[in-house]
Amino acid sequence: MASAPRTMGEAVQGKLVQPAAVAPGSFAARETAYAGGAGTGAGLANEIAGENRGGVSDFVGSVLGALGVGLASGTGRAVGTLAAGATGSPKLASDAAGEAVADRIINASTDLQEQHARTGTVDAQQLADVLRTPAPVETAVPGYRANIGDRTGDPSLATMAFEQDARAAGAANLRHEGNAVAVNTRMAGMAPQGDPAEFRAALQAGVDQQIDDAMLQEDLVRQNFDALMQDLTPSLGTPQVRGNSIRSGLADAYEAAQQNVRDKYAVIDQANTPVDIGPLRELFEQVDAGLPVNDAQRFRPTEASTPALLAPAKPEAPISTGVLDADGRPILRDPPPVDQTVPYREVASIRSGLTDDALKQRAAKENQAARVTDMYREQVDNFSDQALPEDMRAALTDARAARRDVADRFERPGTGIAETLRPREGGDYRMDPSAVPGRFAQPDSGRLDDLQALLREAGGDPRVRDGLADEVIADVRARGLTEKPDALAKYLDDRSVLLSNFPELRQKLDATGAAAREVQAAQKTSRETQKGLTTPNRSPEANYLQYGDERAADAVRGLVNAKDPKAATRQLLTTAGDGAAREDLRTAFWQEVTRRGEMDAPTTTGEPRWNAKKIRRFLDDPKASAVADELWADDPQALADIKNVFDALSRAEGSTRARAPGTSGTGQALSGKFDPSMSTASLASRARSVNRGQLSPTIAIVDVASTWLRNKSKQVQARAIDELAAKAVNDPEFAAALLEKHNPATAAARGRMLTQKYGLRWPTLVNNLEDDEDDEDDDPLLNAIRRK
Repeated sequence: MASAPRTMGEAVQGKLVQPAAVAPGSFAARETAYAGGAGTGAGLANEIAGENRGGVSDFVGSVLGALGVGLASGTGRAVGTLAAGATGSPKLASDAAGEAVADRIINASTDLQEQHARTGTVDAQQLADVLRTPAPVETAVPGYRANIGDRTGDPSLATMAFEQDARAAGAANLRHEGNAVAVNTRMAGMAPQGDPAEFRAALQAGVDQQIDDAMLQEDLVRQNFDALMQDLTPSLGTPQVRGNSIRSGLADAYEAAQQNVRDKYAVIDQANTPVDIGPLRELFEQVDAGLPVNDAQRFRPTEASTPALLAPAKPEAPISTGVLDADGRPILRDPPPVDQTVPYREVASIRSGLTDDALKQRAAKENQAARVTDMYREQVDNFSDQALPEDMRAALTDARAARRDVADRFERPGTGIAETLRPREGGDYRMDPSAVPGRFAQPDSGRLDDLQALLREAGGDPRVRDGLADEVIADVRARGLTEKPDALAKYLDDRSVLLSNFPELRQKLDATGAAAREVQAAQKTSRETQKGLTTPNRSPEANYLQYGDERAADAVRGLVNAKDPKAATRQLLTTAGDGAAREDLRTAFWQEVTRRGEMDAPTTTGEPRWNAKKIRRFLDDPKASAVADELWADDPQALADIKNVFDALSRAEGSTRARAPGTSGTGQALSGKFDPSMSTASLASRARSVNRGQLSPTIAIVDVASTWLRNKSKQVQARAIDELAAKAVNDPEFAAALLEKHNPATAAARGRMLTQKYGLRWPTLVNNLEDDEDDEDDDPLLNAIRRK
């Protein structure tokens, strides 16, 4: 690739100045040898010339002496080169192989090819500097050795590395073994030091604690509810007891009202005012006369005959005196007046009886009989208004009003109070006591008049209040509303009128409803907590705990595939208590990472091998990345380092991806290995030529021998080159040293790589001249070949 000098100055500089600057020792040795040869030649020429010696003989002798040195040296080196080629001399291998490998690297370098195309020169120092710069994977993984393809990132050098490793895999295998150790060491350093079993145990303990807490809360609210229910137990346990209690209070109120009426009538009775009952008898007779025969026979009350009993009718004819008048007729006189005065209490008794009869008749739905009875009672009232004096009439009016009031309040047919107090013939009450509470404890849409009447008449009586309150409590419990807070609230709203008179009861029922809601909420929470934390697919905890300690990686895989992996991870850590649990879960996650990345076959020394691309894809997956971000939330740099390591490893060994598309790479590995000149077919062809007389046996033998010697020399060099190239591609530092030693830019200063006479290359001659300065034992190229 070196360009020819363009000026005389460049030629002089290339032949004299640069060699002296680059290799002063070699330059001095060479110049000394040629100076000695020239001096010896000049001396001999002058001796031969004798008296004719002069400038010509001196010049010719010097030139011939110098040429003799070059001829002797070249001939010796040529013979040595042939012998070294036939015997596999390491020295020849070191020189030729090193230069050939450097040429290969230079020719394969994309950057140097572009440099030559751009400038016409090649300086390999820049590439050597790049080769000495660690690749990202070497920075990420201490102890890792990259090849020249990874160091440079040059696809052409990666291809060279692939082909070279395929032909001579020893150096690559050693590097891979060392890299495997470095990677495993780095992974061991990155691996979390927790215990997945400990995380599972902590998670299970956290789940158990949550369930216990939920159950404890349920027990607490249940205890509060039970206490309220105990306080909400009716003291009057049965409807009969509650009915009798209400009736007793109501009966007492009724009795008090009746007593008030009796007291008012007692004023009149105690006055004992005499009244002529005759007019009352006549009034009753008028009623009798106006009654239909059927009504008179069926419905005429007993009290209608009482006035006639108290005031008999007068005689129809006058009474004879026994004396005759002048005409002889008996003298008659009026009958004596009949005393028809009776105490007014008799009249009051008649009215009271008629009133009772009418009430009973109406209660019995005997309306026609009640109408007849009322006709007689009205006549009694008319008689009383006429018969009593003014002061007594006022008292009677007051007593009548009190009686009407009592009747309206307690005896009005069809009302709850009247039905409750209506007696049965023979004693006791018509209405069963068990029906009494329900008759008054009415909803707002029911018969509120009965409730309000009861509260108005006996609302202050504890027996009535207890009966009503206990009826509500018993009804609530019988309907099961204490376990149905919404239904209870509706029930209470539907009885707002009733409960407005019992604020303390309303408070108890409201508190019970609230407690019931708390119980239901606690029960639901406890049930959902237990079910959610123990049923797979209902919570991250249940999903994780369905796997045993030996299947931690499977548990992590389920975590990664959750609907919200980050939230699920955070929930697991919260339940397990975070702290050490975070490191334990990281370890479980790491097991899944290594499970995905570990290759089936280990190295030849048993070291695990890892597929960094799979691991990187896994860590780059949004779901797995979300889990990892949460697990390393307290140390994001550690996660970044892990990702950086696998990213670098996934990009390393680019040479393995350099085979030709659509091929297995075998053709690249075997190129140049076959030698047709020494094949069986070639030897057979020579034998046939001898048999046909076309070739003498001697010539055939010499041809085969010479061919074998040539091939042997080429094989030695090719083997040395391949082995050295294998080392170079797998040891960038070594490749950099080769490039610096055989840099075309510095080689041009030694002769610009011109071919010397007798088939010797200038670098070989220079190296031979420098034998005294460069010890073979210090030659890294030679030592590398010897190690092979």
